[in-house]
Amino acid sequence: MKNILKYIAIILIALNIVSCDEDDFLTRESTDQLSSNLFWRDAADAKAALTTAYSELEARQNFWDGWQEGRSVVEWYRSDYMLPGVDGNNYAHWMSMFNGTYTDGHTFINLLWRLNYRGLNYANQVITNVALMDGATITETERKHFIAEATFLRAYYHFKLLTLYKQIVVRKGVVEEANLDKALSTRVETWAVILQDFKDAAANLPVSYGSSDIGRATKGAALAYLGKAYLHKAGDVESSESDDYKNAADALDAVMKLTAYSLEGNYGSMFDGTNQNSSESIFEIQINSPSADAYNRTNLHKFIGDPMYDGWGGIAATQALLTEMQSEGKTSTNGGYDERLYASLYYKGDYYNDNPNMQGYTWDFLSNQQYGSVDAVDTKVFLRKFIPKSTWGVYNDDLNVPLMRYADVLLMRAEALNENANTAEAITLINLVRTMHGKMPAITAVSKADVKTQIIHERTMEFQLESSRFFDLRRWGMLDAAMNAAGRSLNSANHAYLPVPLTEVKNNSEVN
Repeated sequence: MKNILKYIAIILIALNIVSCDEDDFLTRESTDQLSSNLFWRDAADAKAALTTAYSELEARQNFWDGWQEGRSVVEWYRSDYMLPGVDGNNYAHWMSMFNGTYTDGHTFINLLWRLNYRGLNYANQVITNVALMDGATITETERKHFIAEATFLRAYYHFKLLTLYKQIVVRKGVVEEANLDKALSTRVETWAVILQDFKDAAANLPVSYGSSDIGRATKGAALAYLGKAYLHKAGDVESSESDDYKNAADALDAVMKLTAYSLEGNYGSMFDGTNQNSSESIFEIQINSPSADAYNRTNLHKFIGDPMYDGWGGIAATQALLTEMQSEGKTSTNGGYDERLYASLYYKGDYYNDNPNMQGYTWDFLSNQQYGSVDAVDTKVFLRKFIPKSTWGVYNDDLNVPLMRYADVLLMRAEALNENANTAEAITLINLVRTMHGKMPAITAVSKADVKTQIIHERTMEFQLESSRFFDLRRWGMLDAAMNAAGRSLNSANHAYLPVPLTEVKNNSEVN
C-alpha cells in the first residue's frame, strides 16, 4: 500500500462518499451515474478504489478524533488494566468512556460507526462495480482478486462494528436512496455474513504480495480473521454454536499450514519501528514516513507516553497489570522477568533504574527532570509499547500498527483446542509463543482449567495496547469480575456493547 496517499486524494473525489446520514446522501450524485461515467475504466481504477476502501481501517482517515484518540479511548480506556494518564482528566468525553457515563450521543460512538460504514461503502462499491466491468478492461484473475480483497474488507468492517455495537445494520451493497433506511440485523444474521465473507475472501486471495503491495489482505489474513470471528462468536451468548471452537481451530490451523509466518525472536522490535512487516505480521496498518499529508502519520507515541519521556500522558497502566506481568518471577532465560513485560510497561524497577533503558536515561533521571523528584511517580505504571527508539523532538512518527500477528493465531488456536479437550496440543502452541517472545520456560499446567488460566495470562503478556483485553474479557464472561476488581463502574449489563449512535436512530427510520 505504498501508493495509498496518491490514490486516496483522487478516489475520495471520484467515489460517492455515502454514510447513513440522509442529508449527506441527498447532496451527492447518483453512485451508478458517477461510476459509469467517470470511473471503473480499467484495473488501475479498480485498484485505486480498493486502496480507498483500506483508508478507513481503524478510523485512520480521521486523525485526531478517530485514529489518534477515538479508537484509543474507546478500546483502551475500557480495559480493566488501563487508566487515564495525566492528560486524560482534561477531556470529559474521554472520561465518560472510562467511567461508563457516555450516552448514544457520544462523539466517538458516532464517529466509529460512521467511519466503519464509510469503509463498508467503499468496499461494496468495489465488489459491485468490478463485477460489472467489461472483460476487455480487466482480466478475470484481476476481477476475482480485487473482489476478494474488498470482500475481506467488508467482513473486517462488519466484524469491527459487531464487536463494538450490540446490533448493526448489515450492508452488502452500495447504499442508495432506496435502501438508505434499513433495520438492524440480529447478531446471528450478522455473524453469518461476516463468516461467509471471510471464507469467500480466503478462497481467492494470494498467500503473499510483492514489496510494492505489502499491507494488502492475504489468504492468511482472511483465514486468521475467520478463526478470530469464530472464537468471538463462541463467546457470544446470543449466537454461539457447539462447533464454533472446532471451526476456529480449523481456520487457524489453515493459517499455520500456509507456512508463511514465523514468530519474531525480538518481541519489542515489532512495536518500536525497527521491524515493520515482520515475519510474524499477518495484517498491519502501513504508516508511511511523516509527510505533508496529515493523515498518513501517527502520534500514538505521544498519546501513550508520559511526559517523562516526551509524551502527552493520554493513558497509563494499573499496578494490577504490573503485578500480573511479574507474576512468574524472574524466570526468563535472560535472568529477568518475561521479556514482554519490558517491551510493554515502563515502571520504577531495576531494569529501568539501574540502566538507561528508556530513551537513553534511567527512571530516576527522567522522574526528577519532569516531576522534580526521583520518587515523585514511584507508584505509577506507564506504557512502552509503540514508543519509537527515540521520542525527543519527534512529533509525527511512521510506526506501523500490527492488527493480526502470528502469535495471536497460535494463542487463539490453543484456546480453541483447549475448549475442545485437545489440551496437549494447546500446551505446545502456548510454549512456542512464550519461549520465543518471553524467553520463558515451558508451562507446568496440564488440566483444561489450568491451561485456560495460562492462556488468559499469555494474552495479558502478549497483547497490551492491541485492542484485545476488553473484548477478551467479554467473550470469556469475565467482564464484571475484572471491572469489580479494578474498582471500575463498567459492567456487562450496561457497557458490554456501545449503543447505536443517536445520529443513526434519527436518520434511519428503520432503527429505533
